[in-house]
Amino acid sequence: MKHDVVTTGSTADADLAVQVIDTPAGFAALREEWQALEARDPETTVFLSWAWFNEAFADQLYRWSVLVVRDGAGDVICLVPLKYRVHWSGSRQEFQTQLQAGGRLLWSEYTGFLCAPELQREGLEAAARHLAAMPWISLSMRYVAQAGRCRIFTDALEQAGIAVRYQPYMINRGETDNLKCPQVTLPDDFDTYLAASVSRNRRQQYNRFRRKHLDTGDYRITHATGDTLEADLDTLMRFWADTWGEKKGRQTEGIVAQYRRMLTAAARTDSLFLPVLWQGDRPLGALGHVIDRRRGMVHFIMVGRDQTAEEPFVGAALHFHAIAWAIEQGFGCYDFSHGNEPYKYGYGAQDVDVLFFEARRREPSDDTVFDSLCLGAALARLQGFIEEGRTDRATRACAQLARLLS
Repeated sequence: MKHDVVTTGSTADADLAVQVIDTPAGFAALREEWQALEARDPETTVFLSWAWFNEAFADQLYRWSVLVVRDGAGDVICLVPLKYRVHWSGSRQEFQTQLQAGGRLLWSEYTGFLCAPELQREGLEAAARHLAAMPWISLSMRYVAQAGRCRIFTDALEQAGIAVRYQPYMINRGETDNLKCPQVTLPDDFDTYLAASVSRNRRQQYNRFRRKHLDTGDYRITHATGDTLEADLDTLMRFWADTWGEKKGRQTEGIVAQYRRMLTAAARTDSLFLPVLWQGDRPLGALGHVIDRRRGMVHFIMVGRDQTAEEPFVGAALHFHAIAWAIEQGFGCYDFSHGNEPYKYGYGAQDVDVLFFEARRREPSDDTVFDSLCLGAALARLQGFIEEGRTDRATRACAQLARLLS
């Protein structure tokens, strides 16, 4: 199998070393340097932290790597985490390595790059040049929240002969732009927020609900703790599946598993906020959030509500509660995350745009499309071909892997 490797290259300003970390031991050894770079980077997010990737990479051996760029003094100046996927090309009859942003192993809401701000151009260009020389067929990076860095990186890929295309990402039959992220800038107190950001009618709805249900004790809101986490996640996932299961079909179980893994990781990294609305002992709804203490942001991830409940204000009540909690805790932004669904603007949200690009080799060849890091996944696919009786495909796959190992 592949191991952590180092190569060197040069820029006009300094000699830079580019290291590919792809083992748990290598990643663990990087912890102090990664966290030191986090502390220096004004564009970092919770989704780029070492702690977050420690969760993302856990039990995902040979599905990730990190490009580590060091300056002449040996200090880390740029980190690019990557996710690996094996694809069988029907047209070329071969295994190919597809890359994505590494955070997507944990469904990170935002992706991007960690950089020393004074050397971000040099670091990103060195990483891109090194990446262009590695074996892979395509790179997809979605939800990049760093426009300037993203353009530096893709310009360098293009200069290295890689074709790059920025593209839209519409969902819900073209009704929702998933590259728009509505966010609410939070004032110092909740009353000011309601007065400045929410319509009069919406305020009245919330206040009526609060007086009728919350102030009387008819309804209550709890927050997930270590003792209640599993039960609260069960509630959230069950309600979400009840709402979306018919539409998502066979994908539902996998989606729920990924959301649960993500929010469990948030709990383990002290970045989960999960309020649950109750009527007596009956849960009516729940919201899952990932909180970013360093940037002062609360990221809404998912909502689940009891579809049999007569109360229509469940989701809204939970969002207003979460916003009030965020203000009380001193956060400056409540982020509704991907998608410009109309309901989000009723809370005073304004759009923040993120980017989505795909990079692809213009002239792929046998030695530039498949990374040996993916050998285990390719062998599992090969076994499937044999079991399915696809002998021609299995023969071609065997020939490709034999060339790789010779």
